[in-house]
Amino acid sequence: MRKAGTVVLACLLLTGCAQKAEPEPERVITAPESEETVEVLAVPAVRVNYGTVKKKAEEAAETIRQGNWEGLASLFSHSSAETFSASALKEQFHSVSEGPYEPIEADPVIREDVMGGIVLVSCSEGILECAFRLNDSLEIETLECALRPSIEDRVEETEDWREIVITAGNAPVITGILTLPADKENAPVAVLMGEMLNDERDASGSNSDFRKELAHGLAEHGIASVRFDARLAEDPVLTSVFGWDFRSVLSEDFASIVHSLEHYPVNAAKIIYVGHGAAGALGYGLVRAHFEITGGLVLINAPFEDDGAHLFARSVWIDEETADEAVEALQNKEDESKMIGGYPLSWWSQWQDMGALVYTRYVAIPILIQQGEEDQIVLLKEDYNRWKTQKGSNVTMKSYEDIGHDLKTEDGDFEEKIAEDIADWINGIDINKKEDASSKKTASQTGRRS
Repeated sequence: MRKAGTVVLACLLLTGCAQKAEPEPERVITAPESEETVEVLAVPAVRVNYGTVKKKAEEAAETIRQGNWEGLASLFSHSSAETFSASALKEQFHSVSEGPYEPIEADPVIREDVMGGIVLVSCSEGILECAFRLNDSLEIETLECALRPSIEDRVEETEDWREIVITAGNAPVITGILTLPADKENAPVAVLMGEMLNDERDASGSNSDFRKELAHGLAEHGIASVRFDARLAEDPVLTSVFGWDFRSVLSEDFASIVHSLEHYPVNAAKIIYVGHGAAGALGYGLVRAHFEITGGLVLINAPFEDDGAHLFARSVWIDEETADEAVEALQNKEDESKMIGGYPLSWWSQWQDMGALVYTRYVAIPILIQQGEEDQIVLLKEDYNRWKTQKGSNVTMKSYEDIGHDLKTEDGDFEEKIAEDIADWINGIDINKKEDASSKKTASQTGRRS
């Protein structure tokens, strides 16, 4: 069972949370219609900062440890008191685990538009995550709890490479694996991104070992890599309590991972973004926001869409008509709390802002676009050919026969040529010319044998 680590980049939690000095109560004299004056004691404003929100999280953690459901219920606002009564809270927790509950961590969550906390407690079933949202008076408005997925921190080592566990992101931290080539110090390092926002570190979409196999393949060719759990893989109740927000779901963790690489034995001056599926298209926006990524951008079987809203719809299998509705609502500047296709319009807006075509002309670093010719999800004749419209002198494109969306061969093995080509491309080799030369050599040898 994995225990949560320490906070990395804790300063991110403080963004937008200005501290206010505790005001002294002041006496206010009112003048009613009668001649009698009345003294009223004004209520001081609530001081909101990292410390006070963390204290509220710790207070909630202690009541959970004690099984003091009356005490936990007293922390809720008046408007939420009926829904979150002591009996209702007890039932909610006991439906997951009857305890005992031993707090591991109590962390504040502070963003521009929402604040609350996440409490992690150990129980007989595993690690229970409890997330709650606060109002401006530091009263709890809503709370949900669920067991965290059990993701094993298993590392491997061979003669060619070794792996280490790393942690990053806002508390509670997320976990990842850094793969290091055994015979190469200060190697370029690739950040491997899965195509779904709830992928565990090894997976990408339906392939549970995609990123692990790609990491090992790159290491065998002298390229280090890091792969990490998506936030939604580790925090099961994040969006239901705090809402859909690109920063909390991906951006902040991605920034933390990128910035942490300078503390490990890799060449942090040569970071490469490698994205599979929709993550490839999102790479343009993420690279644009992080100038530390200078080594290149790799898109593997990435869908091509004219805007970010349609990219999102396609990534989660929402029909095109719903995406059209979302785009129209964005153009009309409708209320961002409006739900479309099961998601708030604000979420569609964030994807629209991250859409690849918004940033393709601004990303001048080397770009590699790889496509499996047998991919039935991202299509060669449609997506791959449309990427050609964005091709510049910094873009290399290559397709692969008999390879589908998950980059597996007919035998079900990972196509090692993908990792080899990425490594060669990082090292400045023209992979298309290399392929042509190899084909000519093979043809020549076949001719001589004949």
